[in-house]
Amino acid sequence: MVNFFSKLLPLVLLAFAAGCTDGGKPEIEANKAVSTTKPVKLTVAHVLADTHSEHVGLVGLADELKEKTNGSVTLSIISGGALGSENEQVNQVQTGALDMSLIQAISLFQGLDSRLAVEEVPFLFDSREAAYKAVDGPFGDKVSEILGEKGLHVIAYWENGYRHFTNNKRAIVNPEDMEGIKFRSAASEIRLQMFNELGASAIPMAFTELFTALQQGTVDGQENPLSIISSSKFNEVQKHLSLSGHIWNASVLIINPKVWNKLDSEQQEVLQELAFKYRDSVRLQIADDDSKIIEELKAKGMQVNEVDTAAFQEAVKNVRQLYIDKNGDELLTLID
Repeated sequence: MVNFFSKLLPLVLLAFAAGCTDGGKPEIEANKAVSTTKPVKLTVAHVLADTHSEHVGLVGLADELKEKTNGSVTLSIISGGALGSENEQVNQVQTGALDMSLIQAISLFQGLDSRLAVEEVPFLFDSREAAYKAVDGPFGDKVSEILGEKGLHVIAYWENGYRHFTNNKRAIVNPEDMEGIKFRSAASEIRLQMFNELGASAIPMAFTELFTALQQGTVDGQENPLSIISSSKFNEVQKHLSLSGHIWNASVLIINPKVWNKLDSEQQEVLQELAFKYRDSVRLQIADDDSKIIEELKAKGMQVNEVDTAAFQEAVKNVRQLYIDKNGDELLTLID
């Protein structure tokens, strides 16, 4: 037995020496060639066209996310409502069937909590800067808290923008001009009440069905930010654009909480920082593009006009009280 081990020991020492580098450290540790981080593949969906500023922002975010995490986190983007309406995508993120989504309004979450219809109150924000201050401050924190209780983690508030009316009937200058026009509306009691106060008809409909409905005359008009009117090519099926700016919408970047927690702290930090970076660039892009889009839509044949804002504010003043009667004024107070 002693003779056996005396022959084996030199072989063991030789094998150990072969696996070491200077200083006696194993070669694999010295080169640090193996990463123990498990790759995470994320998918984010939205209903917008590939040409929209927010899609472009998501592409930039995805590219940098892969770079800054050394490929440990990748993000695939599914656009154009390929995974269904925004309400369907919210449900998919809740259940974990979808990792992330960019939802085009806080008010689209009102099915989870009716208080979140607050964005539907017309003429709520005097300026973009006021809107940013609200969603990036205590108001946004409260919305994030509410959505957190519903199984959704908010990463950042991007921008959808100011909504304007388009239709095929007539130029809208005064509230009376809305009479008898059939508008597509989100399925929101507050939004429907706004149309009712203005004397228009409103038909609840998913955004993914809108272009065909306008094309076929199911509805006469719709209301959306200029960036969506342009990127969705509504100018091909709409004649009049009336610059009302009656509602400002955030866009909400959400993620399933279990998916968020699957990321390590460094990965979370990178995703959070990039979400803020591209939030700011998208906001800038949408604001800068508005005047350019108006000229482009004019060149494509749309007739563009301003509205009597004071008259519209007076006509819809009861909508705010309708919201308060149902939901209280906590969120409005935070905004104010």
